[in-house]
Amino acid sequence: MRKIFSVLLILILILSTLAIPASGLTVTQSTIDKVVQWAIDTAADDTHGYSQAYDRRWGTPDYDCASFVICAYRSVGFKLSNAAHCGNIKDEFMKEGFQWIPNTQIDMSTSAQLKPGDVLLRISGHTEIYIGDNKQCGAHDDYDGNVRGDTYGNEVCPYTYSNRSNWSGVLRYPVDKPLDIGTDFYATIVNNSTGKAVTNTSDENCENRNAIIEPLTNSSNQIWKFERRENGSYKISSVFNGLALDVTGAGTTSGTNVGVYFSSDKPAQQWNVFGESGKYRLKPLCNNLALDVNKTTNNLQMGTDNNSASQYFSINIMSAPQSTYVECKAGTSLTQTALWWNMTLYTDSYDLLIWESGKTEAEPYVTLTGITDTFAQIELPKGEYLAVVYSNNVVGSTKSINTVEFTVEKDPNYSLGDVDLDGEISVLDAAAIQLHLVETKPLSFGQADYADTDKDGEISVLDALRIQMYLVNKVPKL
Repeated sequence: MRKIFSVLLILILILSTLAIPASGLTVTQSTIDKVVQWAIDTAADDTHGYSQAYDRRWGTPDYDCASFVICAYRSVGFKLSNAAHCGNIKDEFMKEGFQWIPNTQIDMSTSAQLKPGDVLLRISGHTEIYIGDNKQCGAHDDYDGNVRGDTYGNEVCPYTYSNRSNWSGVLRYPVDKPLDIGTDFYATIVNNSTGKAVTNTSDENCENRNAIIEPLTNSSNQIWKFERRENGSYKISSVFNGLALDVTGAGTTSGTNVGVYFSSDKPAQQWNVFGESGKYRLKPLCNNLALDVNKTTNNLQMGTDNNSASQYFSINIMSAPQSTYVECKAGTSLTQTALWWNMTLYTDSYDLLIWESGKTEAEPYVTLTGITDTFAQIELPKGEYLAVVYSNNVVGSTKSINTVEFTVEKDPNYSLGDVDLDGEISVLDAAAIQLHLVETKPLSFGQADYADTDKDGEISVLDALRIQMYLVNKVPKL
């Protein structure tokens, strides 16, 4: 019983991802393809001509323009129960889930924005089906004087697309399914018609919250984090300041502005991706419109989903920087420690962080940022250390594969008390300590190693006094 329930649940989930009109028909792209093929096959059969006589216009054996289109869609299971003529086709098709795209929102002068299966409609009196390859198909006129069938082969036939009928618009069934293009990645979004990138225009204080397209620079305000949600949509957030791509006011009309706004779980910030690589269309859950570019201002807005180039975007995924491997040659308290690492892909710069051993929870002892080379040299006092390197780009930072540990020893070439490092102990060494204490001439890391003559862990006047006592043989050794 549990297995049966699981199978039914899976079937329900599968069916829920498909387009289902009021008739209960499951519609996929192949369904629309069958409509197109029916139109082509029926037009090729010259037993079907053109007639407006009711007893002949439903394929017995002829058609008129409206009955041809209606029968084409009924052939795959659409009921369209009351559809009868051009005057009510729009309303009856929309009851079955078709979208109406008026000629004010789609360029009807060419077939560039049409899709196979589109119902071309002039509400005042004509309709045909767009079948692809710049061709339309339908029942046009009675050329043979009311003779049954198509005597000349041009009463019902395909021919080159034309807008001479002054189409009122298009009826289109939305068979697209949202795409899964990955989870939690970074990308630029480039409009195909302009080659420009979606850009967050707000500042660090999150003012001026708009989105436009500008020439691609790969700057942080043109890089977006895509986070896939459980419902398959994406939140698209700016790397620059975290604001999310947002339909202003969750508007539902063509021309609604698209900007950036503080992150939320609202439908205005949930975007489905449709189409194919290089020709993606972005549609929010708050309306049936598509992300579009205002050709005059380069502003981003919502527009009727009409297959136009201004709605096609490339989503170019950017890789995080690769992790590097760090090596080290420890110096002494008087010589520099050298660290170097591998050059890595997708990396703009490196950060070097060094901690004293046992103090990794504290702030790093040394932090060097924005290094463009693959090595660094640094003076360190004697002690034990560990270091890591972060590879950086505008997308983020990646920690090195390893943590290198090293020890800086006291330089063996000098003796305790030789503070000025001239190779001998003299009154000048005591003077160097005194100048350090009055902050006239601070000691370097290396000098400090030789100044703590009484080995109490700090440098004081007692260390200078001990050197003086050593010089007059009051202290046998330092």
